[in-house]
Amino acid sequence: MLSAMTGTAPSQRDSGDSRPVEAARSAAHDGRFAAVARSGYATSGLLHMVLGWLTAIVASGGSASADYSGALQAVAAQPFGVVALVLAGAACALLGLWNAGRAVFGRDGVRSRLGAAGTTAVYLVIGLTVLRYAFGARSSASQSTRSLSAELMTNPLGSGLLIATGAVILIVAGYHVFKGVARKFLDDLKGLPNTPVRGTVTVLGTAGYVAKGLVLGALGLLFVVATVQHDPSDSSGLDGAVQAVRDQPFGPSILLALAIGLVLYGAYQIVRARYDTME
Repeated sequence: MLSAMTGTAPSQRDSGDSRPVEAARSAAHDGRFAAVARSGYATSGLLHMVLGWLTAIVASGGSASADYSGALQAVAAQPFGVVALVLAGAACALLGLWNAGRAVFGRDGVRSRLGAAGTTAVYLVIGLTVLRYAFGARSSASQSTRSLSAELMTNPLGSGLLIATGAVILIVAGYHVFKGVARKFLDDLKGLPNTPVRGTVTVLGTAGYVAKGLVLGALGLLFVVATVQHDPSDSSGLDGAVQAVRDQPFGPSILLALAIGLVLYGAYQIVRARYDTME
């Protein structure tokens, strides 16, 4: 009765309710958490380097699944590969969670927080995909994409969704190319010293971002063309995009250049794990 009259109970309740929020806000600005989360960039870099290697195999006429499921399969086949995948998935998930904290509790402007939200989605998806694969969910990404596309193409709403997906991928692809050509990626490396290393990192980032943008562009076009032609067999994800590039005039040479670019992008991501201050 007295506590209700004085208002102490609601204050205590509000304090208790705010503890998880305060803990999340503190984690979003915790340098130690950020240091661990940065390992997610290194994980992404290694996967892109494996993806580049698989793409080079396809470019040379070999048989390989040049998508993320193929990259994960290649890692899992190595000694202690599954353990490595668990650690890699956890690292990406941590990076996603840290960016989620930035998106919600960040001190920067709206644009920066929206960027953090996008990064959250990307790395949470990568992390969950890697962890699911490590624990036995090993379906082919190209087959899953093809099946889903075939189902969506059965009605106009689904076809519109596929075209919209292709358009979004094309926008993301364009952003990657722009970020590489304009060297905007250097804004992410505030801890990079102004030494000769900077020149090497600039080459890695420029070539890497442009190459990844072009690969994503091929993927986006494949979604749109496959939907317009109502042919789900052409909508087979990243592996299908790689195969489509190879089948074009001078395709193997172009694909080999893109493969090298993906390896360079992977190397840049590993460097980013070292120099991104995550501010």
